[in-house]
Amino acid sequence: MITYDWKITALKKAPTLDGLSDVITGINFKYTGTNEDGITDYFSGACPIGAPESDTFTAIADLTEVEVIEWAKANHPVEHMQEVITKKINEKITPKSEDVTEVSWLEVEVPTEIEDAAE
Repeated sequence: MITYDWKITALKKAPTLDGLSDVITGINFKYTGTNEDGITDYFSGACPIGAPESDTFTAIADLTEVEVIEWAKANHPVEHMQEVITKKINEKITPKSEDVTEVSWLEVEVPTEIEDAAE
């Protein structure tokens, strides 16, 4: 079983929109899944937020993280994110592709550092 956790990483706002000030227009987030063995992976995403009704508008200073997470849930496909996280965790448990290191004759390419052009 995988448990999930939301973290809001950034908010975007319009200084004015439909007569309202400082209106949230976008949310960036990190959605993390952790299985029963403590193996984790995450999905980073962003979603736009539609213009609020003036009678339900909440000023930025009064917003809570819980409220913003609910907006993100309403505007981003949670099922898709859970599928992606589950797949990534399963690939950590049973990798489908790993580097071969068991043979001595295989030359491993080491990335070369780019020299500073000012030198």
